Amino acid sequence: MAPSAFSDSRKRLLVRSAAIMYVGAAALNSLQALTPGGPSTSLVPGIVAAAFALLVLLTARRLPRAALATLGPIGAALIAFALATTPGAGDGAALYMWPVLWEAYFFGRRGTILIVAWIAVIHGLVLISLPPGVGYFDRWLDVVGSVGVVGGVVELLSRGNRELVARLSSEAKVDQQTGLLNRRGFAERAGEELNRARRETSSVGLVSFDLDHFKSVNDELGHDAGDRTLVRVGEELREATRESDVLARMGGEEFVVLVPGGGIVDTLALAERVRTAMEESVDPATRRMTVSAGVAAEIAPADLELLLKGADAALYEAKSSGRNRTVVSARSGGSQASRTLSAPSR
Repeated sequence: MAPSAFSDSRKRLLVRSAAIMYVGAAALNSLQALTPGGPSTSLVPGIVAAAFALLVLLTARRLPRAALATLGPIGAALIAFALATTPGAGDGAALYMWPVLWEAYFFGRRGTILIVAWIAVIHGLVLISLPPGVGYFDRWLDVVGSVGVVGGVVELLSRGNRELVARLSSEAKVDQQTGLLNRRGFAERAGEELNRARRETSSVGLVSFDLDHFKSVNDELGHDAGDRTLVRVGEELREATRESDVLARMGGEEFVVLVPGGGIVDTLALAERVRTAMEESVDPATRRMTVSAGVAAEIAPADLELLLKGADAALYEAKSSGRNRTVVSARSGGSQASRTLSAPSR
């Protein structure tokens, strides 16, 4: 996930963590002010932090990304104000780590660079405002160097975590055996294509394929031969389709192809290319393998399941009427009954 793209769950985490950060700052400021023996501390930063915590909880979920990104620099400014109004050389600069960690985690490299640069400026102003001998350069260098290293490490770890999550999410949508989409991945991509078809009032075609007598391959030749056959089907599908088509293995020996912009003629032609290619190809390690196909196509289909049911019903008819043939759904092309469009080659 890119730093700029916030899902609802990520935005909720961002808002809650920002509120916790501001509440923690307010509580810490109050404790320091009330604890005897230390330097006198202004309550203003704590009051402002508490107000920001409430404001964040009430409004932050409706704010755009750019506005949310300012919460880190605002928190750093409050810390700088507290340092500037607290006499003596304290160790409150460690609090800069809070907004740096938050900004680096949620806003990536750009956010990290900006927050570190912002702290370099405001902490420099704080040190300049302190009495001579208190605000020396080494104090500035220690703080800026520390927040820079911490911010860089957190951003690196966060980016690695996002890439890992993205890779796992992608792998969860792919059939590992064939490299095609699985049922989950297909449903996601097909949903996007159907939404586009409804917007543009365009046609969408769908083909359901099923390997004929596949169980006998596993039973007689072993599962290695069966796996090889499944891979071969995936290769034939890739050869016969366009880049824009959506290919998936739905499970077992069942495959589907969604054809964006495809009418019944185009979708039928695709089904026949795959059926013929499988019929004519022979793998010496397995055997001649055929497929049956069911074809459906609709203009701006309202529901993916209905399109699948139409193609599956046609596929069932293809299987029951002899296999190695293509049947068009009754829902497609204005026909009132399923039509067998191809039969086995002789």
